[in-house]
Amino acid sequence: MHCPGPPQRLTTLRRSTILAAYVGYAAGFLTVASYVPQVVRTWRTKETKDLSYGMFGLLVTAAALWITYGALSSQWPVIATNVGCGVLNVAILAAKIRFR
Repeated sequence: MHCPGPPQRLTTLRRSTILAAYVGYAAGFLTVASYVPQVVRTWRTKETKDLSYGMFGLLVTAAALWITYGALSSQWPVIATNVGCGVLNVAILAAKIRFR
């Protein structure tokens, strides 16, 4: 009788899935980190006149939709990245409102 597949394939698939998650978390971390200098600069300088309400509204909405997608598909790197991006975009939007 022939087995339906070598156990080695399952191990390779599991390694690939774990690697993909690590790559996702690393990409997400760098994406969120890329917002930090802008948030810090905006709050330090209080210069917000060139920032668009529309852009930040769209970014916050997109982050909420990505979080929903990540939750529905159980993709934690997507959820974590977009929670971070959403929070930082709200921080910039709050500065825009406060320092107009």
